[in-house]
Amino acid sequence: MANLRITTTRMHFGLNFIILIIVSSIYGNHTLDSGKANKSSTSNGSPSSPSSNASANQPVAALSLIPDEEIAHFVNQSRITTCKFSQPDVRLQWRNPRNTIVSDTKGRVHIEEIGGALLLVFESIVRADQGSWTCEADAGGTVLKKSFKMIVNEPISFRDTSTVQTATEDKDATIRCEVRGHPEPSVSWYFNGQPLFPPNAKYTALADGLLVKKVTKNDSGEYTCKAFQVSSSGSSFEEKTIRLNIKHKPYFQKPRGGYSWGNVTYGYVGGAVNLTCDAVAEPPATFTWSSHNKKFSHKNHLIFSGPHVSMLQIVIKNSTAFGKYKCEAKNELGTISREIQLREGTKPDPPSRFQLRGVNSDTLDIDVGATKSHDVDPDHSTIIGYRFEMIPTEEFAKHRNWDRAHRRDFDVEDGVTYLLVHLIPDTRYLIRVAARNAAGLSDWTEVKEFTTHPLQPHGFNSGASGPDANALLFLRLLTALSSSLLSTVVKLKF
Repeated sequence: MANLRITTTRMHFGLNFIILIIVSSIYGNHTLDSGKANKSSTSNGSPSSPSSNASANQPVAALSLIPDEEIAHFVNQSRITTCKFSQPDVRLQWRNPRNTIVSDTKGRVHIEEIGGALLLVFESIVRADQGSWTCEADAGGTVLKKSFKMIVNEPISFRDTSTVQTATEDKDATIRCEVRGHPEPSVSWYFNGQPLFPPNAKYTALADGLLVKKVTKNDSGEYTCKAFQVSSSGSSFEEKTIRLNIKHKPYFQKPRGGYSWGNVTYGYVGGAVNLTCDAVAEPPATFTWSSHNKKFSHKNHLIFSGPHVSMLQIVIKNSTAFGKYKCEAKNELGTISREIQLREGTKPDPPSRFQLRGVNSDTLDIDVGATKSHDVDPDHSTIIGYRFEMIPTEEFAKHRNWDRAHRRDFDVEDGVTYLLVHLIPDTRYLIRVAARNAAGLSDWTEVKEFTTHPLQPHGFNSGASGPDANALLFLRLLTALSSSLLSTVVKLKF
């Protein structure tokens, strides 16, 4: 910005000095032309009297400003105005809008004498420079004056406006957006792209921002402060987007997924189970786990933490692991807790069916005999999903383990097959599957090897190995639609 201002200032000085040279040339030519005209009239006309010659040779007193028009400037710009009198040896001086004589020869606003002219130099214009500036000439006791009007505009700017601001739930909050400019800009507000129309019961426009009354978590989002400015030199528009975060106490989120048993979780001896605690808070909550009034630590238990979630992994070595576990979420605004019961469930059996239904260059269609009952609600022993693990045969041969295998989880769907997509063309894969119920995963099926087709220019291979991509997707959509309709019929019947 500093370099830009210096460059702009030099450009203004250069332009004004060029104007000054042109003006000087005009004045010089005017003097020469006047002399020639006098000589011509003397030689070509009749001789005049000495008094008439003296009157004709007396120049007319004139005071001029260059430039003399009313010009609008922005703050930090520069300007030079030249004051010149038609007769030599006349004292010139400048007065500011407060009628004070400008006498400084250096500084932000100063004067310079060049070739009989008096220059008024503005190195950096400020708002206080607005008004009438007057040049005076004392011509033998007669004071001649000429003025120009300086108009100073200030572009739109945002003062003390942070792009991320915070408010507290259930309290009034002011979103700061202090807009400066001259002429004074008009301001409008938007929330998540939708216009607000203050004042109303929720919002009030302030000189330095927007008042939001009794904020809630729903008031969190993006507020845009838009400023419009219209002046004699044109119009301008600027905007500032502010992210408002609402500080609030923790609250538990609803369980994710299609199956939920409330605050009950199932497991089986010899397996492992993850107890999950989801609590949204601002600032984020800290989580603690305990059982029988004994707090768990990261040293002795596997506790995984993420944004607004904590997960405690319990390895069930024997039946003493079953019981009640407590999760507590706390921040500076409040504390909440939840009790989770870990009950003994049934380990599911592996899928009874595991066969390839279709294949192309990047997709395998696998049938595991999935079924979903629509007559009764699922219980903790019901199969609710499947987990697939796959790894290229060559990669498995290098490491001899499944640590680098890709994992895909699916919820159960009635009578459908499962598409393993985004595979590598012409590649052999080792694949295994496990069933999942509320208590956890079954043992893995036997490992099978399937090979994707070489890359085909026209998509799926529609030969004997299986249906094409569009057919598979259509069958899946048709099956899902049939299941939904059947479920609706059963509910209406009973």
